[in-house]
Amino acid sequence: MTQLANSSAKGLTLAMITAIMWGILPLALKSVLVLMDAYTITWYRFAFAAFFVTLLLCAKNRIPSSAIKSTSKMKRLLFAAILLSLNYILYLVSLHYIPAETAQMLIQMAPFFMLLGSVVLMKEHFSRGQMVGSFILISGLLLFFNQQFINNTGLDNHDFFLGFIIMFGAAVTWAAYAIIQKQMLGYYSSNQIMWCIYLLSALFFLPLASPLQITTLDNTALLLLLFCCANTLIAYGTFAKSLEYLPTAKVSATLAITPLLTVIFATIAEQIWPSTFQAQHLNVLAYIGAGLVVFGSMLTALGEKILNRKNINALKFYLGFNK
Repeated sequence: MTQLANSSAKGLTLAMITAIMWGILPLALKSVLVLMDAYTITWYRFAFAAFFVTLLLCAKNRIPSSAIKSTSKMKRLLFAAILLSLNYILYLVSLHYIPAETAQMLIQMAPFFMLLGSVVLMKEHFSRGQMVGSFILISGLLLFFNQQFINNTGLDNHDFFLGFIIMFGAAVTWAAYAIIQKQMLGYYSSNQIMWCIYLLSALFFLPLASPLQITTLDNTALLLLLFCCANTLIAYGTFAKSLEYLPTAKVSATLAITPLLTVIFATIAEQIWPSTFQAQHLNVLAYIGAGLVVFGSMLTALGEKILNRKNINALKFYLGFNK
C-alpha cells in the first residue's frame, strides 16, 4: 500500500511539473514568434530535446535499437512523432489568433480527449466521480469563455473561431499521440520513446526550418527560445514519466489546471514586464470558470476516492438525511 501511495505521489508530482511548464510555455512562445517562424522554433525545440536525451541514453547504454529493427513498433513511433509534430505547429499557429490564456483553455480539450480515448481504447476505469468531475471541468471551460460568447472582449470573432478550429486540431493530434505513447510504454521506457519521437520530429521539420534566424535574436529572445527548448525536454519528459506511475485519466485530469496557471503567470508577467506581456483581462464569470476547471480536474483525478459509496453515506448521515 505504501509503495502504491509513493507511486501515486511521484506521478502527481511529475504531472504537476508538466502543468507548470506548459502553463508558462505560451507566454514565451508568443514573444519568440514575433522574431522567428513557427517551423524554426519547433525544429529547435525538438533538436534540443533529441540532443540531450541522446546523451542521457548513451550514458546508460539504452538506445532503443530494437525499435529500428521492428517494423510494427517503428510505424507506431513514426505515427506518434507525426501527431506530436502536427500538435506543435497547430498550437503555434493558433497563437497568432488568440491570447495565450485562451489557447491554454482550449488545449484542455486534449487531455479530455485523451481521457475518453483511454477509456474507450485502453479500457481504463472511469468512475462516477470522474464523470462528475468531467462535467464540472467542461462547465468551467464554458464559463471561462463567456466573454467570447457575449462578444465583450475586443477579441475578433473571426480570429477566435479560426483559432478555435486550429486548436481543436492540435488537441485531437495531441490526444492521439499520448494514447500511442501510453501503449508503447509496454515495450520501452519513457525516455526511449521520447528519444525516437524527438529525433523523428526534428528530421520532419529540418527542411522547413531556417536555423540561421537565431542570429537575428537579441539576448532576451535567445533566453526565451532556450526556455522553450528546455521546456520541451522537461515537460514531455515528466509527462511521459508520469504515465508510468498513474493511469492516463488521472494524468490528463491533473494537466487540466494548466490554463489556470497560464492566467496566473500572465498576470504576474504583465506586472513585472508590462511592455512585453499583456494579460487577458477576465470578468468574474471567467475566474469562476477557471476555478471550476481546477476543481473538476481534481475531482476527475480523485473521483473514486471522493465520491465513493462510503463517503456519500457519511455525508448523508452528517447532513441528517439518514434516520
